[in-house]
Amino acid sequence: MSVVFSLESPYRGEYRLHRLTFGSGGPVTALVAGIHGNEVNGIQALNLIASMLRLQRVAGTVHLLPCVNLFGAEEARKRWPFDDRDLNEAFPGAADGSPVERIALAVLDASEADVCIELQTGSAAVHEAPHARVPLTGPAAELGRIAALPICWRRSSDRIDDGLVGAWRAAGRTALELRGGRGGALDLDDARTLARGVVRILAAAEHIGSTERPGDGVACTTVHDHRATLGGFFVPEVRVGERVAEGQLLGVVRAPLGGEPREVVHASTAGVVLALRVYPMVHASERLVRVAIPEE
Repeated sequence: MSVVFSLESPYRGEYRLHRLTFGSGGPVTALVAGIHGNEVNGIQALNLIASMLRLQRVAGTVHLLPCVNLFGAEEARKRWPFDDRDLNEAFPGAADGSPVERIALAVLDASEADVCIELQTGSAAVHEAPHARVPLTGPAAELGRIAALPICWRRSSDRIDDGLVGAWRAAGRTALELRGGRGGALDLDDARTLARGVVRILAAAEHIGSTERPGDGVACTTVHDHRATLGGFFVPEVRVGERVAEGQLLGVVRAPLGGEPREVVHASTAGVVLALRVYPMVHASERLVRVAIPEE
């Protein structure tokens, strides 16, 4: 493990950006997690990957940056704790900029690679099924297919060219995002699923040998959001990753006091539950359930 960047802190120990490197030479793959401090599934997934790589003879080079926003992680905070800025909105960063901009630039430099993968989770209120977010076509889309997570969401470029992944793409690198779980909570099953997806990608790049079997996930280009029309207490009737039929009951928005039903939510189309509101207090227009519609 090496320290690739450090920064003085106003009231605690020095901030250090750590990188674990396995192997040498090319090709090079970089894996980054913990841009948001409370998104711990990616941290666990990369730690699982590190444990596996220590036992492998790695061809080429694999860089791991398991926990970028360490100070945020220590306080269970999504953002950089000193100024409450979102690190993912600071890319591509600046050498003479604010602390988050300097960290962003350091991450971009430390993750220089042929293939770059970021691991994230849903928000603290939303549980997301493990899935890949990739462009509609190209090498990154193929890597999303190879990862074989439960869902591969192929998206138009105007929806993916921001944050760290967008900065990687602007620099000409093959980049994709893997997501799963919810902020502020460690889900070991989701972390293991994400790790298995990364192993498949590393094996396809011939960094390692692998005995991982292909998954049976679905690909989609269209998702449908079911949103609350009024505030209340949302009680789901489905689980993340569950296949649902058109018209199936997804959940009920109830009165917080007394539990009387206010709004019954049914699936507008058949698909797979990609994201589910797990914190029950909701306001009008907030997303309750996101359903991925499988490609034909």
